[in-house]
Amino acid sequence: MAESIFITAGGYRVHALAAGMGPAVLLLHGFGSSSEVWRPTVDLLAAAGYTALAVDALGFGKSDKPLDAPYSLQLQSDLYAALLDSLGIERAALVAHSMGGKYALALGLLYPQRVSALVLADSDGFVAPMPMDRSGSVPGLAELLLAISARPSLTRVMLRASFVDPERFVTDEMIAHAREAIGHPTNRRVLAALSARYAQTDLRSTGLRARLSELRTPALLIWGDADRVFKLSDGQQAQREIPGSQLVVLARCGHFPQIEMARQFHGLMLGFLSAHTPCLSRVV
Repeated sequence: MAESIFITAGGYRVHALAAGMGPAVLLLHGFGSSSEVWRPTVDLLAAAGYTALAVDALGFGKSDKPLDAPYSLQLQSDLYAALLDSLGIERAALVAHSMGGKYALALGLLYPQRVSALVLADSDGFVAPMPMDRSGSVPGLAELLLAISARPSLTRVMLRASFVDPERFVTDEMIAHAREAIGHPTNRRVLAALSARYAQTDLRSTGLRARLSELRTPALLIWGDADRVFKLSDGQQAQREIPGSQLVVLARCGHFPQIEMARQFHGLMLGFLSAHTPCLSRVV
Protein backbone atom coordinates (compact mmCIF):
# COMPACT_ATOMS: atom_id res chain seq x y z
CA MET A 1 0.00 0.00 0.00
CA ALA A 2 1.18 3.51 -0.83
CA GLU A 3 2.55 5.50 2.09
CA SER A 4 2.81 9.24 2.44
CA ILE A 5 6.39 10.54 2.58
CA PHE A 6 8.07 13.97 2.58
CA ILE A 7 11.39 14.67 0.87
CA THR A 8 13.50 17.81 1.07
CA ALA A 9 14.63 18.62 -2.46
CA GLY A 10 15.95 21.84 -3.94
CA GLY A 11 15.21 23.65 -0.69
CA TYR A 12 11.53 22.68 -0.72
CA ARG A 13 9.49 20.09 1.18
CA VAL A 14 7.91 17.77 -1.34
CA HIS A 15 5.18 15.23 -0.65
CA ALA A 16 4.81 11.91 -2.45
CA LEU A 17 2.91 8.64 -2.26
CA ALA A 18 5.47 5.84 -2.36
CA ALA A 19 5.42 2.06 -2.58
CA GLY A 20 7.43 -0.86 -3.89
CA MET A 21 11.03 -1.81 -4.62
CA GLY A 22 12.65 -1.92 -8.04
CA PRO A 23 13.24 0.44 -10.96
CA ALA A 24 11.84 3.87 -10.20
CA VAL A 25 8.68 5.31 -11.76
CA LEU A 26 7.78 8.94 -11.06
CA LEU A 27 4.10 9.84 -11.50
CA LEU A 28 3.16 13.47 -12.17
CA HIS A 29 -0.38 14.85 -11.82
CA GLY A 30 -2.31 17.58 -13.64
CA PHE A 31 -3.43 21.12 -12.78
CA GLY A 32 -5.70 21.39 -9.75
CA SER A 33 -4.95 17.79 -8.86
CA SER A 34 -2.49 15.93 -6.63
CA SER A 35 -0.67 12.65 -6.12
CA GLU A 36 -3.97 11.09 -4.94
CA VAL A 37 -5.07 10.70 -8.56
CA TRP A 38 -2.27 8.13 -8.92
CA ARG A 39 -2.83 6.14 -5.71
CA PRO A 40 -4.22 2.99 -7.44
CA THR A 41 -1.43 3.19 -10.03
CA VAL A 42 1.23 3.43 -7.31
CA ASP A 43 -0.04 0.22 -5.72
CA LEU A 44 -0.23 -1.55 -9.07
CA LEU A 45 3.33 -0.55 -10.02
CA ALA A 46 4.61 -1.69 -6.63
CA ALA A 47 2.96 -5.07 -7.13
CA ALA A 48 4.60 -5.29 -10.55
CA GLY A 49 8.09 -4.83 -9.12
CA TYR A 50 8.69 -1.09 -9.37
CA THR A 51 9.42 1.68 -6.92
CA ALA A 52 6.50 4.03 -7.55
CA LEU A 53 6.51 7.67 -6.44
CA ALA A 54 3.48 9.87 -7.12
CA VAL A 55 4.72 13.38 -6.43
CA ASP A 56 2.76 16.48 -5.47
CA ALA A 57 4.17 19.18 -7.74
CA LEU A 58 5.46 22.32 -6.06
CA GLY A 59 2.40 24.40 -5.23
CA PHE A 60 0.02 21.43 -5.19
CA GLY A 61 -1.25 18.82 -2.75
CA LYS A 62 0.84 18.60 0.41
CA SER A 63 4.05 19.96 -1.12
CA ASP A 64 5.32 23.44 -0.28
CA LYS A 65 3.37 26.35 -1.76
CA PRO A 66 5.74 29.33 -1.92
CA LEU A 67 4.06 32.42 -3.36
CA ASP A 68 7.35 33.85 -4.60
CA ALA A 69 8.53 30.80 -6.57
CA PRO A 70 8.72 31.18 -10.37
CA TYR A 71 6.89 27.85 -10.91
CA SER A 72 8.83 27.58 -14.16
CA LEU A 73 9.50 24.42 -16.14
CA GLN A 74 13.16 24.90 -15.23
CA LEU A 75 12.37 25.04 -11.51
CA GLN A 76 10.08 22.02 -11.62
CA SER A 77 12.69 20.04 -13.57
CA ASP A 78 15.44 21.05 -11.15
CA LEU A 79 13.18 20.02 -8.27
CA TYR A 80 12.43 16.57 -9.70
CA ALA A 81 16.14 16.00 -10.42
CA ALA A 82 16.97 17.05 -6.84
CA LEU A 83 14.25 14.72 -5.55
CA LEU A 84 15.82 11.80 -7.42
CA ASP A 85 19.19 12.78 -5.95
CA SER A 86 17.72 12.87 -2.43
CA LEU A 87 16.35 9.35 -2.88
CA GLY A 88 19.51 7.99 -4.49
CA ILE A 89 17.72 7.29 -7.78
CA GLU A 90 19.86 7.63 -10.91
CA ARG A 91 17.12 7.25 -13.53
CA ALA A 92 13.34 6.98 -13.50
CA ALA A 93 10.52 6.38 -15.93
CA LEU A 94 7.93 9.16 -15.93
CA VAL A 95 4.18 8.60 -16.07
CA ALA A 96 2.42 11.94 -16.37
CA HIS A 97 -1.08 13.29 -16.87
CA SER A 98 -2.25 16.63 -18.29
CA MET A 99 -0.08 19.45 -16.85
CA GLY A 100 2.31 16.82 -15.57
CA GLY A 101 3.01 15.90 -19.18
CA LYS A 102 4.77 19.17 -19.95
CA TYR A 103 6.74 18.84 -16.70
CA ALA A 104 7.81 15.36 -17.80
CA LEU A 105 8.83 16.59 -21.25
CA ALA A 106 10.82 19.44 -19.70
CA LEU A 107 12.62 17.03 -17.39
CA GLY A 108 13.35 14.74 -20.33
CA LEU A 109 14.91 17.63 -22.26
CA LEU A 110 16.78 19.33 -19.41
CA TYR A 111 17.91 16.14 -17.65
CA PRO A 112 17.82 13.45 -20.37
CA GLN A 113 20.20 11.18 -18.46
CA ARG A 114 17.68 10.94 -15.60
CA VAL A 115 14.70 9.75 -17.66
CA SER A 116 14.41 6.18 -18.96
CA ALA A 117 10.92 6.30 -20.50
CA LEU A 118 7.90 8.60 -20.88
CA VAL A 119 4.23 7.66 -20.61
CA LEU A 120 2.09 10.74 -21.23
CA ALA A 121 -1.68 10.69 -20.73
CA ASP A 122 -3.70 13.49 -22.38
CA SER A 123 -0.74 15.80 -21.98
CA ASP A 124 -0.57 19.57 -21.81
CA GLY A 125 1.91 21.40 -24.01
CA PHE A 126 0.38 21.13 -27.48
CA VAL A 127 -2.59 23.47 -27.33
CA ALA A 128 -3.03 27.26 -27.18
CA PRO A 129 -3.26 28.63 -23.61
CA MET A 130 -6.69 28.43 -22.00
CA PRO A 131 -8.26 31.48 -20.28
CA MET A 132 -7.22 30.30 -16.81
CA ASP A 133 -3.61 30.01 -17.95
CA ARG A 134 -3.43 33.69 -18.85
CA SER A 135 -5.78 35.08 -16.19
CA GLY A 136 -2.86 35.88 -13.90
CA SER A 137 -1.98 38.87 -16.08
CA VAL A 138 -5.01 40.72 -14.63
CA PRO A 139 -4.57 41.34 -10.86
CA GLY A 140 -7.09 39.34 -8.84
CA LEU A 141 -8.76 37.72 -11.86
CA ALA A 142 -7.23 34.27 -11.46
CA GLU A 143 -8.22 34.06 -7.78
CA LEU A 144 -11.76 35.18 -8.65
CA LEU A 145 -12.10 32.57 -11.41
CA LEU A 146 -10.77 29.86 -9.11
CA ALA A 147 -13.15 30.88 -6.33
CA ILE A 148 -16.06 30.67 -8.75
CA SER A 149 -14.83 27.32 -10.09
CA ALA A 150 -14.75 25.94 -6.54
CA ARG A 151 -18.54 26.29 -6.16
CA PRO A 152 -19.96 22.76 -5.83
CA SER A 153 -22.27 23.01 -8.83
CA LEU A 154 -19.57 24.35 -11.15
CA THR A 155 -16.93 21.92 -9.90
CA ARG A 156 -19.34 19.09 -10.63
CA VAL A 157 -20.02 20.43 -14.14
CA MET A 158 -16.29 20.74 -14.92
CA LEU A 159 -15.51 17.24 -13.67
CA ARG A 160 -18.46 15.71 -15.50
CA ALA A 161 -17.18 17.27 -18.72
CA SER A 162 -13.90 15.40 -18.21
CA PHE A 163 -15.53 11.95 -18.45
CA VAL A 164 -17.57 10.12 -21.06
CA ASP A 165 -19.42 8.30 -18.25
CA PRO A 166 -19.59 10.87 -15.42
CA GLU A 167 -22.35 9.03 -13.56
CA ARG A 168 -19.90 6.21 -12.91
CA PHE A 169 -16.74 8.15 -12.15
CA VAL A 170 -17.58 11.60 -10.73
CA THR A 171 -18.07 10.95 -7.03
CA ASP A 172 -18.74 13.26 -4.10
CA GLU A 173 -15.21 12.48 -2.88
CA MET A 174 -13.72 13.55 -6.21
CA ILE A 175 -15.72 16.79 -6.16
CA ALA A 176 -14.64 17.54 -2.58
CA HIS A 177 -10.99 16.92 -3.46
CA ALA A 178 -11.20 19.19 -6.52
CA ARG A 179 -12.91 21.95 -4.52
CA GLU A 180 -10.17 21.84 -1.90
CA ALA A 181 -7.47 21.89 -4.58
CA ILE A 182 -8.76 25.07 -6.25
CA GLY A 183 -10.93 26.62 -3.54
CA HIS A 184 -8.72 26.85 -0.45
CA PRO A 185 -7.44 30.45 -0.15
CA THR A 186 -3.76 29.42 -0.03
CA ASN A 187 -4.19 27.11 -3.00
CA ARG A 188 -5.98 29.85 -4.95
CA ARG A 189 -3.13 32.28 -4.35
CA VAL A 190 -0.56 29.73 -5.51
CA LEU A 191 -2.54 28.80 -8.62
CA ALA A 192 -2.97 32.50 -9.36
CA ALA A 193 0.80 32.97 -9.00
CA LEU A 194 1.35 30.07 -11.39
CA SER A 195 -1.02 31.67 -13.91
CA ALA A 196 0.80 34.99 -13.60
CA ARG A 197 4.03 33.22 -14.55
CA TYR A 198 2.48 31.31 -17.42
CA ALA A 199 5.22 32.15 -19.92
CA GLN A 200 7.73 30.31 -17.72
CA THR A 201 5.52 27.21 -17.62
CA ASP A 202 4.78 26.95 -21.34
CA LEU A 203 6.77 24.62 -23.59
CA ARG A 204 6.57 26.98 -26.55
CA SER A 205 7.43 30.28 -24.82
CA THR A 206 10.37 28.70 -22.96
CA GLY A 207 11.77 27.36 -26.22
CA LEU A 208 11.50 23.75 -25.06
CA ARG A 209 8.84 22.80 -27.57
CA ALA A 210 11.23 23.71 -30.39
CA ARG A 211 13.70 21.27 -28.84
CA LEU A 212 11.39 18.25 -28.70
CA SER A 213 13.19 16.84 -31.75
CA GLU A 214 16.18 16.33 -29.42
CA LEU A 215 14.32 13.79 -27.30
CA ARG A 216 15.69 10.27 -27.53
CA THR A 217 13.63 8.85 -24.67
CA PRO A 218 11.07 6.14 -25.57
CA ALA A 219 7.64 7.74 -25.35
CA LEU A 220 4.10 6.37 -25.22
CA LEU A 221 1.16 8.75 -25.61
CA ILE A 222 -2.23 7.58 -24.32
CA TRP A 223 -5.22 9.73 -25.28
CA GLY A 224 -8.94 9.60 -24.75
CA ASP A 225 -10.77 10.15 -28.04
CA ALA A 226 -13.42 12.23 -26.22
CA ASP A 227 -11.08 14.46 -24.20
CA ARG A 228 -12.55 17.97 -24.13
CA VAL A 229 -9.57 19.52 -22.33
CA PHE A 230 -6.75 18.44 -24.63
CA LYS A 231 -8.37 17.09 -27.76
CA LEU A 232 -7.20 14.10 -29.74
CA SER A 233 -5.78 16.47 -32.34
CA ASP A 234 -3.38 17.69 -29.63
CA GLY A 235 -2.25 14.12 -29.06
CA GLN A 236 -1.72 13.65 -32.78
CA GLN A 237 0.36 16.83 -32.84
CA ALA A 238 2.39 15.58 -29.87
CA GLN A 239 3.12 12.36 -31.73
CA ARG A 240 4.37 14.33 -34.72
CA GLU A 241 6.70 16.42 -32.54
CA ILE A 242 8.08 13.76 -30.17
CA PRO A 243 10.54 11.55 -32.10
CA GLY A 244 9.61 7.88 -32.26
CA SER A 245 6.62 8.28 -30.00
CA GLN A 246 3.67 5.90 -30.12
CA LEU A 247 0.09 7.17 -29.80
CA VAL A 248 -2.63 4.88 -28.47
CA VAL A 249 -6.19 6.21 -28.59
CA LEU A 250 -8.76 4.91 -26.10
CA ALA A 251 -12.31 4.88 -27.45
CA ARG A 252 -15.10 6.48 -25.41
CA CYS A 253 -12.63 7.94 -22.94
CA GLY A 254 -12.28 11.50 -21.66
CA HIS A 255 -9.48 13.41 -19.96
CA PHE A 256 -8.65 10.87 -17.23
CA PRO A 257 -7.78 7.55 -18.91
CA GLN A 258 -6.09 6.27 -15.73
CA ILE A 259 -9.52 6.44 -14.08
CA GLU A 260 -12.08 5.98 -16.84
CA MET A 261 -10.20 3.24 -18.70
CA ALA A 262 -8.01 2.07 -15.81
CA ARG A 263 -7.53 -1.51 -16.97
CA GLN A 264 -6.59 -0.53 -20.52
CA PHE A 265 -4.40 2.35 -19.36
CA HIS A 266 -2.50 0.28 -16.84
CA GLY A 267 -2.05 -2.57 -19.29
CA LEU A 268 -0.54 -0.21 -21.84
CA MET A 269 1.64 1.45 -19.20
CA LEU A 270 3.00 -1.80 -17.80
CA GLY A 271 3.63 -3.25 -21.24
CA PHE A 272 5.60 -0.18 -22.28
CA LEU A 273 7.56 0.02 -19.03
CA SER A 274 8.44 -3.67 -19.16
CA ALA A 275 10.00 -3.09 -22.58
CA HIS A 276 12.00 -0.03 -21.58
CA THR A 277 12.41 -0.25 -17.78
CA PRO A 278 12.46 -3.97 -16.86
CA CYS A 279 10.92 -4.70 -13.47
CA LEU A 280 11.65 -7.31 -10.84
CA SER A 281 8.43 -9.23 -11.41
CA ARG A 282 5.39 -9.11 -13.60
CA VAL A 283 1.68 -9.06 -12.88
CA VAL A 284 -0.22 -11.53 -15.06
